[in-house]
Amino acid sequence: MKLHSYKRKVHFFLKNFAILGNMLKKLDDYRKYLEGLLSEGKPLSGEQLLSVRTHIGFFQHERLVHELVLILFALLTVGGFFFFLVVPEILVLVLDILFLCLLVPYIRHYFGLENGVQTLYGLYSRLESL
Repeated sequence: MKLHSYKRKVHFFLKNFAILGNMLKKLDDYRKYLEGLLSEGKPLSGEQLLSVRTHIGFFQHERLVHELVLILFALLTVGGFFFFLVVPEILVLVLDILFLCLLVPYIRHYFGLENGVQTLYGLYSRLESL
């Protein structure tokens, strides 16, 4: 029974860790979709432009949430380092290393979202001017 529980926990972790890359894939797929609309050269209706703005709003929200999580882990990492200087225990150092290991992928993911949303802004402006 314990082995089955362990497998479920590992599967849950891998599934949720894959979500980070999944959002970047959705953003990239949507960018390609907008570039396809641009290549057609047809002007979009007001309803279609509203849909594009709505999608960009969803990505902006995702970016904001990840920015807040990134700030939290950055503060925890720096705070853990200072706490280690005050209380030089090995467990404090291990905890700080774990925070750092979580911080690095979040930095990568956040900047992927940031750059993707900035690209969508430019595509929207170009679609609006068709």
